[in-house]
Amino acid sequence: MDTVCIAVVGAGVIGLSTAACISQLVPGCTVTVISDRFTPDTTSNVAAGMLIPHTCAAFAFLHDLSDTPVPTQKRWFRETFEHLSEIAKSAEAADAGVHLVSGWQIFRSVPAEEVPFWADVVLGFRKMTEAELKRFPQYVFGQAFTTLKCETSAYLPWLERRAIGLL
Repeated sequence: MDTVCIAVVGAGVIGLSTAACISQLVPGCTVTVISDRFTPDTTSNVAAGMLIPHTCAAFAFLHDLSDTPVPTQKRWFRETFEHLSEIAKSAEAADAGVHLVSGWQIFRSVPAEEVPFWADVVLGFRKMTEAELKRFPQYVFGQAFTTLKCETSAYLPWLERRAIGLL
């Protein structure tokens, strides 16, 4: 049987994640990542990401998911959360730059959905107390929870190693 050859365009988080998944799902294939830049010279390399979905209008400029049903968005979020949680719990967490992080999300006005669709996916979701909100006098509502943080300066090299089969 001939070797399957697959090309992935882009060496950011999405491209390298795709290449790593293909390498795992199609044993014996050859995956080539095509990009004008690789880590540490990608846009993804200078960012860190906290896993929080944003479907509100304030973030519409990032991704318009208005046509994507909420159950689909929740499934995507849950799958991503579970995948990154496994990395965070593993011995590779430090090398991968994936960690749990707790914090607050604060609002100047009460959001239409005080309990977002993803509240049961993150850890320990709750509304902030009045005492906590007093720390932020210009804000009227807040949520506290634990989610995952991905430091891409570590995550991209880790993904590269996975994509080429070194992990």
